[in-house]
Amino acid sequence: MRRQTVCAAHVGDSTADANTDEVFFWFFEARSNAANAPLSLWLNGGPGSDSLIGLFQELGPCNVTEDLKTMVNEYAWNNVSNMLFLSQPIGVGFSYATTELGIYNATTGSIANATAATANGRFSLTDPYRYDTTYLAAGGTWEILQAFLVNLPTLDSTVTNKTFNLWTESYGGHYGPVFYEYFSEQNAMINNGSIGGCPLRMDTLGIGNGIIDGMTERYTQIPYYPEFTQHNTYGIQLVNDSIYNFMKTAYWIGGGCRDQILACAASDTSTAAGKLVCAQATNFCRGFVEEPYYEYGGRGVYDIRHPYNDPTPPTYFIDYLNTAAVQNALGVSINYTQDSSNLVGRGFSSTGDFVYRSLIADLEVILDAGVRVALYYGDADYICNWLGGQAVSEALNYTHAAQFRAALYSPFIVDGEEYGEVRQYGNFSFLRVYESGHEVPFYQPKASLEFFRRVLGNLIVSDGSEAVTPSYSSPGLPNATHTEPFVPLPPPTSTSSTAA
Repeated sequence: MRRQTVCAAHVGDSTADANTDEVFFWFFEARSNAANAPLSLWLNGGPGSDSLIGLFQELGPCNVTEDLKTMVNEYAWNNVSNMLFLSQPIGVGFSYATTELGIYNATTGSIANATAATANGRFSLTDPYRYDTTYLAAGGTWEILQAFLVNLPTLDSTVTNKTFNLWTESYGGHYGPVFYEYFSEQNAMINNGSIGGCPLRMDTLGIGNGIIDGMTERYTQIPYYPEFTQHNTYGIQLVNDSIYNFMKTAYWIGGGCRDQILACAASDTSTAAGKLVCAQATNFCRGFVEEPYYEYGGRGVYDIRHPYNDPTPPTYFIDYLNTAAVQNALGVSINYTQDSSNLVGRGFSSTGDFVYRSLIADLEVILDAGVRVALYYGDADYICNWLGGQAVSEALNYTHAAQFRAALYSPFIVDGEEYGEVRQYGNFSFLRVYESGHEVPFYQPKASLEFFRRVLGNLIVSDGSEAVTPSYSSPGLPNATHTEPFVPLPPPTSTSSTAA
């Protein structure tokens, strides 16, 4: 474990667990009252996306500029919480099990053997099948979180509050419910003496533009891919009628996406045969329901206001992390190759993790335990669009589901400006954020920080005016009806961004 001052004079660290895996994390004290501030773990999704995306592009204490300098982020989330960013699972970012000198192929993610004279770096040898499901990744992340907590008094004796929040994004719609439920189960066993470890006070779960549910018979996000192409905030017809109807048909037709998802749900996913059923369902649903837009839409995956080759958010931090000065300061021994590992993603695809379990049930358990759950969606994102997120929020059958569905949409106001619409009942809220793509804190940094502050502080999301009571129900309108003007495409560029 190493204490360093990188990124606006905050603390960066890396550690190894008992299995000699090198797992990278970066910890930042809260900018004020760190001793009493809670601990929040931020995870990006992918699967295989590095949480350093969130650190540098979204909500960390600094951003990286084009000339590879750091710039303080005044809206960083460590304004209100101690923040931990973790590169997981093994093979993502600077986290690795084994390494070798070689020549890296950025297109395939593969590494060719090379002599020391011809190699262009030292790289992780990633086993894509070691952590190839969300549940396996949850166990690995818990181990690292416990190792961090054990060493926290040495790393930073100032931080003593063990109030814990998990906030995540994108494929974090899978990670969030499974990880939080797994962490809660382990935490309960620590508290009753069944296992050893450092207990936490589990507090909030936040999911931004999450792909949460791919398989429940009640609702699924997948049908909202074609619907979003016709009924988005900006009045943009993203594909023509023929492609739209093809996407819809691919979902509903006999033997199509829906039927394959149900077959996955009925299969034994502990077996190779069961995982194959789910992998085939994933490939069909993504290939024929989600992805025709990528081929024919011409607009951004993560922001429909932008072209398909979207230059935002910029990825300057990748080059920054490959500078010798930064790597020496962090104590890392491998090159930083990608912000999202294709190999790790391949492993998850092989098991059909995208559809093979519903996270609805996990969220229902978490909500019934009294945990504050906050879903938030930028309304310009296609891949995890807000229409699908709203459908998931309405599909949950927890104790207060009827009251949540009866709650109305209130304006989300920050310093007198309306940034979105929120429905809230007690400990559960769904926020749609205006003029924001996939990475909401990048597009709306001020509003995102205030949202985070209100949720952690147990305040009404709409205006933060008072504490949330168990029976609080947001007033307003029955539907989120806000629209924005049509956005023409800007001139084409050759730079593209990656998943979060």
